[in-house]
Amino acid sequence: MNEPIFKEEAQPNAPPVSFADLLEQYRPGFDHYDEAVDSAGHVRSSWSRLFQRLSGMSLPEFERRILQAQKQLELDGVAFNPHDSTRGVSRPWRLDPIPLVLDAQEWQKIERGMDQRAQLADLVLLDLLGPQTLLRERVLPPEILFADPRYLPACHAAVPHPKKHLHLYAADLARSFDGQWWITAERTRSPFGLGYLLENRLVTSRMLPEAFQHCNAVRLASFFITLRQTLKGLAKRYRENPRIAIWSKGPGSRAYFEDSFLARYLGYTLVEGEDLAVRDQRVMLKTLGGLLPVEVLLRRVEDQECDPVELLGGDRQGIAGLMEVVRSGDVTVSNSIGSALAEAPLLLAFLPSVCQHFFGQDLIVPSVATWWCGQEAELQYVLEHMDELLIRNAFRSDDEPPYRPSEMTQAEKQKLVARIREQPHRFVGQERMVRSTTPVYEDGRLQTWSLALRAYAVAKNNSYQILPGALARVSPDPEVLSHNMTSGEKSQDVWIVSDQSVPHVSLLENSVQETELKRAGAELPSRVADNLFWLGRNLERSEQIARLVRLVLQELTGEAAASAGTHGLLKACRRAKLLDKPEKLDDEYLLAQEITRGALDRKVAHSLRGVVMVSHATAAKVRDRLAIDCFRVITELRDLLGSVNSDARIAPTDFMTVLDEAITLTNAISGFASESMTRTLGWRFLDLGRRIERAYQTSQLLLSLLPMEDEKFELNNSLENCLQVCDSFMTYRGRYLANIQLAAVLDLLITDETNPRSIAFQLQAITQHVDRLPRPDTQASISPEQRIALSLSNSVRLADVVELGVKVREGDWSNLQKLLRRLVEQLPKLSDAISGKFLIHAGLQRHFARS
Repeated sequence: MNEPIFKEEAQPNAPPVSFADLLEQYRPGFDHYDEAVDSAGHVRSSWSRLFQRLSGMSLPEFERRILQAQKQLELDGVAFNPHDSTRGVSRPWRLDPIPLVLDAQEWQKIERGMDQRAQLADLVLLDLLGPQTLLRERVLPPEILFADPRYLPACHAAVPHPKKHLHLYAADLARSFDGQWWITAERTRSPFGLGYLLENRLVTSRMLPEAFQHCNAVRLASFFITLRQTLKGLAKRYRENPRIAIWSKGPGSRAYFEDSFLARYLGYTLVEGEDLAVRDQRVMLKTLGGLLPVEVLLRRVEDQECDPVELLGGDRQGIAGLMEVVRSGDVTVSNSIGSALAEAPLLLAFLPSVCQHFFGQDLIVPSVATWWCGQEAELQYVLEHMDELLIRNAFRSDDEPPYRPSEMTQAEKQKLVARIREQPHRFVGQERMVRSTTPVYEDGRLQTWSLALRAYAVAKNNSYQILPGALARVSPDPEVLSHNMTSGEKSQDVWIVSDQSVPHVSLLENSVQETELKRAGAELPSRVADNLFWLGRNLERSEQIARLVRLVLQELTGEAAASAGTHGLLKACRRAKLLDKPEKLDDEYLLAQEITRGALDRKVAHSLRGVVMVSHATAAKVRDRLAIDCFRVITELRDLLGSVNSDARIAPTDFMTVLDEAITLTNAISGFASESMTRTLGWRFLDLGRRIERAYQTSQLLLSLLPMEDEKFELNNSLENCLQVCDSFMTYRGRYLANIQLAAVLDLLITDETNPRSIAFQLQAITQHVDRLPRPDTQASISPEQRIALSLSNSVRLADVVELGVKVREGDWSNLQKLLRRLVEQLPKLSDAISGKFLIHAGLQRHFARS
């Protein structure tokens, strides 16, 4: 494409019908650098192959692919701050369909600059937390260490030379009007964004597969292979296959999606502070099978929260005694604790002299112009040019946005000047760059949005390997991009394109050492077991509520009038707290609306919507343990119930369609659990939760639906309703045709061990699960949970349903009531016994709906 992409006769306001039309109407301004189009209006050579491929695509096809990609992101649960209830509301990850394209030769200069900067940052940390020659020789001011609230004296000399502080490094880049790249910030603690970057690549390459192949975009896998090799090389023991864990802050962190994504992608265990403990000078993973040593921690936790004994905080996220183990070399933390020091904006002002000190070189990629106010001349310059600058804290903390004096009132500006004069060493001034722009698809057109880039490096021997890609953020407002990585309206995939074909790289490695075969079992943190247990409980409860509500709505809105058995269904709804008012059949449709509203109530945790939302939140905490497709179906279930507007008074008949789909999805989830999970402790706790909940719900249902104390109930209708809600109606018809008999129904739903819906089947599975749970080899007697499970199983197996039927015909329901009430009373005790012994994080969860 050597001709200008827009022509004089082009009509910018004409509705586009193809991508070629979009391209012709693209109008970048010429007061800044545009990534795709030069100042003469020509497409840059690196973009030409992409635009050639896209120009032949119709706009409807382009839109269809965008919708598919957005659906993929939603199913994968990609969001910022996905579970944080204290620091903001989560927002979806918006991925633009147009990738940012950079030439491989141009990227080589960035690679050299990133390698130099990463080595420089590592040397600065080794010096500041070691001999401190930079301070003694006045290359750096002492404030850079002793005035920084992130400086932790306990980290001094914790990483002896020649080891590295930085195994991962990231830098934020911006391109100025003349095409020069500048580094605006460095990230040395735990660089954020790699998981989102990977998701961008996966989704964009699937959305535009022809263009991706045609452009020869360099693959990313080689970077992550090096990352795994680097982390493996940090292990002191078991170097061929060490235990490496990603240490996450947990579901409250904005990076939790990324943590779980990387854990799955890299094959590492995802842990939180509560999963770890120091024993015998080793960091141990607390599992149901005992303590297991951890060799390397890829941390996502703040420096000061890593060890509550020696550092400033971290009672929940930290590991008591960790620093002592780090000093001994028995565990490696990556990046090292204390590495956040190198993120201080103050350091940017001195990096040219630091680079000369260590390397005798200029910076290959310069830093954005930065003036530290702790120096008199620089302070004066900042005060005289405030409207042209950004004012930042000299020491990074919690991603605070910069001050923009040009947008302040005079009073606000005077207040800022007073703060700077009072403590000048705490502030820097930075040049306000005119960022480059790039094409973004928004509102049906290609628009010019400003660009921010984050590039990554991983330690490799004595240098750093640079990721052949980056995380791009774009926004129509360039000032937004100066804040942090969660700012910006969209993200883009970044393609480093080559003139030659690029090799296919796989993350899978071939090891020359024979792998020891094993059947994983006990290596399960109790926190994970806890979440899997309650995931099983909540999913089963969701299905039970959906089946109950669907049947009662069918009764109330169907062709025939509500039957006598409807009273039992309403009683069951009241026990499930879906219906607050006494059940009256004066207006069946209004009653159906009331039950629909109860099932969709956003404010009630035990509503169908509430239980589904809890299920999804719990699944998200263990998404690295679930099959990808299983988590996607759970997300679909959440979206299905979340999309129904309960305030709009949805018609009960329409809601029944939603319930049909919800039941299909819950069955699909059960299928994934049955067919996609190996029979380890994780599956066992998930299934144990399901079985306990199903046995409890079935017992409660029979107590509600059978006419034990209410003469308004009609027995045959009640029995049929029991079979319908318990998904056993077709099985009963296959055995007994049209003949409804109490003993036969009780046998099928209570004592039949071949029926996966019966109470006996659940108790048999529960007993087997409980017997297989970890316990001391020296334990001679059965445990409390074994005793309860065995007792309940025996009581059901010994029940004589024929005798119970005879008693009922005589008007005596007491024996059946006694059996069911015992189950309702003892199953919660069984759950509590299991939680108290194995699930130390179970807290106060209680999902039994007591009448």
